[in-house]
Formats: sequence, C-alpha cells, structure tokens
Amino acid sequence: MAQKRVKLDRETFSCSICLDLLKDPVTIPCGHSYCRNCIRTHWDLEDGKEIHSCPQCRQTFRPRPVLVKNTMLADLVEELKKSGLQAAPADHCYAGPEDVACDVCTGRKLKALKFCLVCLASYCKKHLQPHYESPTFKTHKLVEPSKKLQEVSQKNIQQRIQDREKYMKVLQQEVEVINGSADKAVEDSEKIFTELIRLMEKR
Repeated sequence: MAQKRVKLDRETFSCSICLDLLKDPVTIPCGHSYCRNCIRTHWDLEDGKEIHSCPQCRQTFRPRPVLVKNTMLADLVEELKKSGLQAAPADHCYAGPEDVACDVCTGRKLKALKFCLVCLASYCKKHLQPHYESPTFKTHKLVEPSKKLQEVSQKNIQQRIQDREKYMKVLQQEVEVINGSADKAVEDSEKIFTELIRLMEKR
C-alpha cells in the first residue's frame, strides 16, 4: 500500500516535460507546474510566436509570463528526495524499437497509449491528458496506436498535399484560359467597332 502511495507522489511532483521530479519548480498562470529550465526551453522554441502556451492544457498567454518559483512545491520535492523517493525507479515505460513512440515527448520518448485521428499524432499517458481534460479535444477520436496506422496517416497527409497542389495547378490553368479569353474578346470587339466605323464613314 505504501509503495503505491510513493508512486503516486512521484507522478504528482513530476514535470510533464522532462518526466522527472521537479527541479526549481515554477507555476504558470493556468496553475500547471514545471521545472524552470523545461518551461523556459519550451517557450524559447515558441519565441517566433507572439503567444506562448501551456504544454498540458494548451492555454495561451500574451505576453510571455514571468516565471516565479513555487516555494511550497520546491520544499515538498526536497522532502520527497530526502525520503528516498529520488532513488525509486521511474514509473514510466519508454518506447522500444517495436513500440509506437509519443510524438510530443522530447529526449527519450515514452510509449504511446493512444493515437488521435484528428491531430494525427500519438500520445503517452502524460501528453494524452489534455484530450481528456480540455473541452477543445472533446470531439477528437482516440484509437489504439500502431506503426501501420501512423504510416497510413503520413500517407494521407502526403496525398492531401499532392491533391491540393494538383487543384492549385488546375485553378492556375483556368485563370490563364479566362484571361486569354478576355483578351481575345476585347481584341475582337475592337476589330468589330473599327469595321463599323469604317463602314459608316464609307456610307
């Protein structure tokens, strides 16, 4: 029973980016907590954008929030480390060569639990949470992950891109034909008017 509680504690005080115990924990405006370096690096990658987001709930912030240390969490994590929790094996299952890896994990990737048919991405337990918690993902369809499904999805995306490119070429050709027809119509009209004027002058 005690072992189960320790596992729960470790997960509760783990950073959802590096999946390790929080180091120098900071809490962002939506209430989620991360290691200072993890969230800073995550937002540095988003620096081209004006809006920054929470990796868990996807809530957006403008401007980039100032990171303030969560002293209560920091103290709790220190206590957990002292109690020997740091030495406990991580309760995470990393993806092997035959497994489908999480598309969101950075560094060593975790095994994917579900594949989203709308996002066309595989998610581990941690990164799957927004699909269960946020109303934004309510209509998304989750299925069992498989390498074959991932390959099919990639093919679908490539096919869509090719179809769009073909459609754009057809549109471009049609525009050129219409422009050509318009030029011809103007030219023909000018010839008719010129001929009419010539006939009137002759009479």
